Amino acid sequence: MSRARGRLVATAVLLGALAVVRLAGARADSKEEVKPAAPAALGVSYFGWKGQYADAAKRIAAFKEIGFQVVAFIPTYGYVGHNKIDLASGPDPAELSDAVEIALRSGLGVVVKPHLDPPAYGPGFDPFTSDNYSWRVSCPWRGFFDLDPMSDDYRTGIVNRSLAALKSAFDKLGNTATMSARLELGVELMNSEVDSPERWELLLAAAKKERHRLGLDQKVQLSHDFTHHIEILDDFVARMSSTKRASLRRYIHGLDALSLSQYMDLTIAVPTAERSQRLPTPDEVAQALVTHEKNFREQILGKELGLKPKEIPPLHIGEFGVGRGGLKHPNLWAGDATPAQEKELAREIARGHEGFVRYLALPEGRGVESAILWVTGAHYDIFGWENPKYANPDATAAIRAALKH
Repeated sequence: MSRARGRLVATAVLLGALAVVRLAGARADSKEEVKPAAPAALGVSYFGWKGQYADAAKRIAAFKEIGFQVVAFIPTYGYVGHNKIDLASGPDPAELSDAVEIALRSGLGVVVKPHLDPPAYGPGFDPFTSDNYSWRVSCPWRGFFDLDPMSDDYRTGIVNRSLAALKSAFDKLGNTATMSARLELGVELMNSEVDSPERWELLLAAAKKERHRLGLDQKVQLSHDFTHHIEILDDFVARMSSTKRASLRRYIHGLDALSLSQYMDLTIAVPTAERSQRLPTPDEVAQALVTHEKNFREQILGKELGLKPKEIPPLHIGEFGVGRGGLKHPNLWAGDATPAQEKELAREIARGHEGFVRYLALPEGRGVESAILWVTGAHYDIFGWENPKYANPDATAAIRAALKH
């Protein structure tokens, strides 16, 4: 997310299954501009520090009951120093592998999306007794981390270890494996992506080599999840030299898939004079998402980075949710609200999800092939899994209806 959180039928079933297979399955021979007719596959995030995938069987069964087609595992690790990651703070390969196996055996598509977080967000961390005095301990967002993706802790400890977990899961499934998986090589690491895209190029080459060594070429896609700030020119690409832009272009072109945390303004389709007077309709929310996707493809990937439509990998939404900032600022998660504000915010959150599922069902204008709901933290946890008081019945009703349609 753009700010770290303390931390989402016969014909319909067939279409959903095909969408999931396309999400995680065989890599396309050519990267055509996506114009899918079938609804995008809808998935849910599953966040976890070390030991927090212990109830994977129960959680995945709940995902299946609702009708989700994909689960995005978010194994999370503390970034404790310059290029130093506390790997013991997050799930080890065995814990992650077991959870992935359960999901694949259940017929769900799988995304593995490792997060780096400040240690202050980890369970049991006490800044007053910690011996770590680094600014990274309480950094508000992973996008500010000064990470070299080719550092040993990240390349070996995060990427190769994730590939090893996937290898173990597929080995345990053997010939029964019918689904594939997607691994996000990086997640919202904005400053690292802006400052050293050439190092991400090297990481992609190293990851492809390790994937091949493990025999996962046909089973694992290599992707990258960018923060929504890449959609804002001054926040991201405008900070890059022409040389670095060329590196980022080559990196994106070399990926099997491209993922985007989508937290842009969802009110932009409402006439300007009416924006302070009413909520957007669900169709206007859907149109806002169409506009943001179009601008990302044409303005950022095309005009600014020079990627031709056929060079853009298949696009996925890696995160979607509506937080304390409501429909205008869905990425804002912190801040107290009065009971009256909470009541209005609940309406905005429900409307955002209503519009989101309409966007995912559009036969034209929408090119994303899958999307993941972020469901951790106040307002985002619409099902109330983390805390029952966070539940939003109207938002969950919209999701359930779309998945059961």
